[in-house]
Amino acid sequence: MTRLLSRAAIAVVALAALFFSSVPAAYAADQPEGEITWMVRPSDGAREDGRSWVELELDPGESVDEYLLVRNLSPSTVTFHLSAADGYFTDTGRFNMLTSDQTSVDAGTWIDIQDTVEVPSGGDVIVPFTLTVPENATPGDHPAGIAAGIRSGGDDQVGIESRIGFRVMTRVTGELAPSLVTDVSGAYAGSWNPFDPGRLDVDYMVENRGNTRLSVEPQITVSALFGLVSFTLAGESIVEIAPGETRSETVSFPPAWPLFAYSAQVIAVAEPVTDELAPGAVAPVEATSLVVAMPWPQLVTLTIALLLLWLLWRDRRRREEMIETRIEQARQDERAMLVGASAR
Repeated sequence: MTRLLSRAAIAVVALAALFFSSVPAAYAADQPEGEITWMVRPSDGAREDGRSWVELELDPGESVDEYLLVRNLSPSTVTFHLSAADGYFTDTGRFNMLTSDQTSVDAGTWIDIQDTVEVPSGGDVIVPFTLTVPENATPGDHPAGIAAGIRSGGDDQVGIESRIGFRVMTRVTGELAPSLVTDVSGAYAGSWNPFDPGRLDVDYMVENRGNTRLSVEPQITVSALFGLVSFTLAGESIVEIAPGETRSETVSFPPAWPLFAYSAQVIAVAEPVTDELAPGAVAPVEATSLVVAMPWPQLVTLTIALLLLWLLWRDRRRREEMIETRIEQARQDERAMLVGASAR
């Protein structure tokens, strides 16, 4: 079973050096020195305590001691590097933390932990860490991550840093001020075939400008001809977006005919990810943009069709006039003949 988990993890770490999620356990991959797999979980100081991550609510200036458990599933003793960094949510909704070459400026700097830990094969080591909230910390949610990791390759090689850990979510006490903004734009790509519809793409953005995490359900509507034509699609659900984060998505609508202009509107309905704020505490926000969709191929086709119809009409009219002229000439000739005959 351990070998199967290890093989599955090799594929994961081959794709990314850093991976965080809310699953109960995570494993790292093969290194040049041999197969190294491990697990990192929150602890109560004696054992795993069943938490997937650490979630705290602290006052400015307050400090708290926590623990992480590092379990070495490898066949030999391994020394793991321990680190903490600012956390964030990816576009896919997974939690992640800054890599070691990026500088933390928020909650990642609040965590104090030893640099390394040596864990025997098949053993567990519980490591304490301290989180201290600065006196000037702003109220609201401050995400961070803590991890145990290794680095493949020697000093003269390009190495891959593999880290396994969990999130440390700190809420600094004070007034929660949820705030969301959104923006929208669009583009219409028509077909040169006047009998084929085009494609309408709408880009929208959602930004959390408040101080607490939010979940967001975007809804995008496009309409034309004063609402006679309308399409509505649901955007990708945002499970969690932390303060200061932005999500951008593109929604492609069904084949759309060029109707001169479309009104594109995004409505973002947000809910706080906390019990401290009641549902509906965040007012929905919306943005509207005009998307030009000129029917140039259809207009050209219509112009050509009208020109052909006019030419056909003109040609028919000319023929009718020629016939009328000939009839009138025949009548005149006939009258002249009658006048000549009566004169004799």
